Amino acid sequence: MKNEIRLIKPDIKYKESFLKILNDCDELGESEAWIYMHPSEHHLPKTNFNVYVDKLLQYEFEAPPFFVRGITYWAVQGEEIVGRVGFRLELNETLKKLGGHIGYITAPKFRGQGIATQMLAMTLNTKEAKEIGKLLLTCNEDNLASEKTIIKNGGVYLDTIKLEDGSLKKRFWITVL
Repeated sequence: MKNEIRLIKPDIKYKESFLKILNDCDELGESEAWIYMHPSEHHLPKTNFNVYVDKLLQYEFEAPPFFVRGITYWAVQGEEIVGRVGFRLELNETLKKLGGHIGYITAPKFRGQGIATQMLAMTLNTKEAKEIGKLLLTCNEDNLASEKTIIKNGGVYLDTIKLEDGSLKKRFWITVL
């Protein structure tokens, strides 16, 4: 199958692939979503990739002061990263509005191929997702691709909330067994 992917935890052997995506996303203004760290640490992937990967792996066990515990997965196809999943193992008040349990992004050159749908399905099938049971996912109101991804994976619309900046977020529940 052309789009067969697997989810892995971050690994330094994917440095070249990750940095290529990061450069592509810099041009689109999307690199923050790929880095998935506090802005004070956005330099790490380019300045010390090994430390960057170590920190991502540590977040599963100990939350940084500015966030919650979570697992980062990279979706790989062959030896190339095609997407990233941020799976938050707990929610704070901000994440109950903005991000929910799972966020994902697909590398620009792989968009429109169903990779986000596959990444989300695979994440929902993890033991951690099953332990949580009912997961909150959000998307911007105008992000129809993400909304379709959520719905294809069993998302049930909860509501649309208005954020402080005036933007709208749709919220969905996905129950996994």
